[in-house]
Amino acid sequence: MKNNLGSAVVEATLIIPVFLFAMIAIYSMCRCKLAEGIIYEAASETAEYMAEYSYMDEPGVLMPGLIMPQYIDNNSLVDVSVEGGINGINYLGTITRDSDNYVILKVNYTLKIDIPMIPSMSKKRQIVVKQRAYIGEDEGDGKSECTEDDKYVYVTDNKEVYHNSRTCTHLALSIHQTNLKNAQNCGFSPCEFCGSKSGSVVYITDEGARYHSDKSCSGLKRTVYAVRLKDVAGLPGCSRCTQ
Repeated sequence: MKNNLGSAVVEATLIIPVFLFAMIAIYSMCRCKLAEGIIYEAASETAEYMAEYSYMDEPGVLMPGLIMPQYIDNNSLVDVSVEGGINGINYLGTITRDSDNYVILKVNYTLKIDIPMIPSMSKKRQIVVKQRAYIGEDEGDGKSECTEDDKYVYVTDNKEVYHNSRTCTHLALSIHQTNLKNAQNCGFSPCEFCGSKSGSVVYITDEGARYHSDKSCSGLKRTVYAVRLKDVAGLPGCSRCTQ
């Protein structure tokens, strides 16, 4: 019996570290995959934004670096998963509008995988998003007959209204910093994601009814989709950008 007990202790001593090592490795890899998903979603949103402004003669080549960080839903996750954090992402090779009138956004970054007792591993990644530029229909050939219902509009997940402009102030949330007591006195309730962690400083928006403890909370972000007007038939227009 004593011999069996001793062998069980030895086995546990060998197996538990291996198990913990495997769990940490799996966690690190899953964290990187989640960060990749967040970056891809932000890249898609940025390409949509750039496409809307492609009518300009000289679209700004610096636009991706200025716009994309605003669409990253979890800054802290990207900071720990990407070498250099958000600042480690570059957009080399991006084409603001090619000869076929497409925006080609190239997002380059290096993932870092941290596993105990193993030197940090890194993997270079590139995301390429191709989006048709919104420059209007061709004239003169008589083949393009775009109706009002075919035009693109913008909606969010809740689909309460549609928007004519991607830059409508109802889509671009205005975030304000205030103290917890003031937010509560003004009728704001805690965010279901981060409100329970609130300290003395919280964040609120003009349009929302919740206060947030984390400025990078997903509740302070909006996913915006470009759809055809005919696909949201019956949806009222935004009071600010469709009047």
